Amino acid sequence: MIENKDQLIAVAAEANGLLQQIADYTKLHPGEAWHGRVRFPRGFIGTAQDKRRKLSFISDETLKRNVSYALMTHDVLRWLAYHTDLSGQAREMIIKEAVCLLGTICESITIFPEEYGLGRGSGQKKRIARLVELEVIDKKLQRRLNWLWDKRNQEHIYDLNFREFDHWVNGDWYRAVKAWRGLRDGLTVWRARKV
Repeated sequence: MIENKDQLIAVAAEANGLLQQIADYTKLHPGEAWHGRVRFPRGFIGTAQDKRRKLSFISDETLKRNVSYALMTHDVLRWLAYHTDLSGQAREMIIKEAVCLLGTICESITIFPEEYGLGRGSGQKKRIARLVELEVIDKKLQRRLNWLWDKRNQEHIYDLNFREFDHWVNGDWYRAVKAWRGLRDGLTVWRARKV
């Protein structure tokens, strides 16, 4: 058990060396890569069941489960970004995937066919505006969610008219998480009032 920062630094250095040895060996012997798999740290990825508990506003069980799985993927991306020294474009693409994933989740949870203006026929920004009208979210969160939707649409590489070099930053991820949490919390309160 690591008890202090000095021990943490020493153990991390040892793990770094061992991981590099595994990578070097399996590069030369790709057929043996299966034997060089390392155990992903337990307890970092929330369980699907834990994720579903916070999605009480979703009545469709399949959607609720799929959103929980997407949130588990988000945990994996977060671990990669914040527990490794991944940098440069590789890190930016992890940030992009996390932001786009949260945008897709937000899109999925704003569709309520039984509520006028929140069905599939409305676009995401129209559904967000409708949530403001219904006082589910406020204007500040609307701006965040519209920003997130615009960023999510940058997932379509063929539509980009700019190079993604130095485009995605940590702040994008933080902002996306705030948008997701705000929407989730607003929908939770709204749906609880309707029951």
